[in-house]
Amino acid sequence: MKKLLAAFFCLMLCANGCKSPEEDTNPQLDNQEFSTLFTDRQSLGEIQIPDLNEASGLASSRSNSLYIWSHNDSGGDPLLYLMTQAGADSGRFVLDGAQNIDWEDLAIGPGPTVGEQYLYAADIGDNRAVRDNYTIYRVPEPDLTVQDIPATSTLSGVEAISYVYDDGNARDAEAIMVDPATSDIYIISKREASVILYTLPFPQNTAQLDTADRLRVLPFTMVTAADISPNGNEVLIKNYLNVYHWSKSGSESISDLLGTTPARLSYTVEPQGEAIAWHSDNGTYFTLSETGNNEPVILYNYNRN
Repeated sequence: MKKLLAAFFCLMLCANGCKSPEEDTNPQLDNQEFSTLFTDRQSLGEIQIPDLNEASGLASSRSNSLYIWSHNDSGGDPLLYLMTQAGADSGRFVLDGAQNIDWEDLAIGPGPTVGEQYLYAADIGDNRAVRDNYTIYRVPEPDLTVQDIPATSTLSGVEAISYVYDDGNARDAEAIMVDPATSDIYIISKREASVILYTLPFPQNTAQLDTADRLRVLPFTMVTAADISPNGNEVLIKNYLNVYHWSKSGSESISDLLGTTPARLSYTVEPQGEAIAWHSDNGTYFTLSETGNNEPVILYNYNRN
C-alpha cells in the first residue's frame, strides 16, 4: 500500500509538469534553478543484497569509510545491512532487544560516550498516525576495520529512546538527523502540507518516555530523509522529487539554519527514493531507493564540484 501511495503521489505531482509541493507552499522556491554545488548522480552499482528490498535508511560508516549501512522498512527484522560502496553484501547486524514496527531512517553520530560513534535506527513511521509513541534505537557502531567482518552478528548495548511529540499529536515521520556538535536528535514529520521539525535534545532519556520538542514549521511536504554533514556545517533534506541543501555561514543552530532558504540540488527521481546520507568525507552524498517497477536497486552518489 505504501508503495502505491508513493507512486500515486509522484504521478499527481508530475501531472503539472512535475512541480513539487514545496514550490506550491514556499514562493521563495518557485522556479528555483538547480544549484551546481554537486554533480549529477553517478551509479556506484546495483545492490547485491536481495533481502534489502525496501531500503528506507542510509548511513555512511565512521569506523571505515568504505562501508555503508542500510535497513528495510516496516515489518522486517530489527537488523542493519552492511554494504560496500559498490553495493556488495558485507554483513547483517541484528539490534539486540529492538523491534521493527516501522523503521524509516538511519543516522550516525555522537552519543553518550565521548569519541564513540553511534547508529540511530528510527522506528518513527506511522502512516495512519495512530501510534502512542515512537522509538529511536541507539547502538555503538561496531569496528569495521577488522580483517574479517562476520556475515551475521548481534549488536549489544542497544538503547531505546522512546518518545512522544510535545504537541500531543501522532505523526508519521521518515527523517532523522544527529547533530555532531551537540548530539541532539532532529526529527522531521512527513505528511503535512508544511512539515514540522522536532528535536530530542541531548542527553536523551532512555529510562522513561521522552518528549520531542517542536521547533519550527518547514515549507516542504512528503519528506523522506535528511542528514547533517559529519562536520556539522551542512544539511540535506529530500522528498520524492527534490533534494535541498543548507550550509552554515557561522555558528547558527540547525533550527535557525533550516529557517533560511535552501539551494535545490540536481536530483534524478528514483522509483521510491527514501534514503540519503553524507559520506564521512563531507564531500559526497549517497541516495538509495526501495525496489520499484521491477527495476534493480542502484546506489548513487553526488560529488561536490
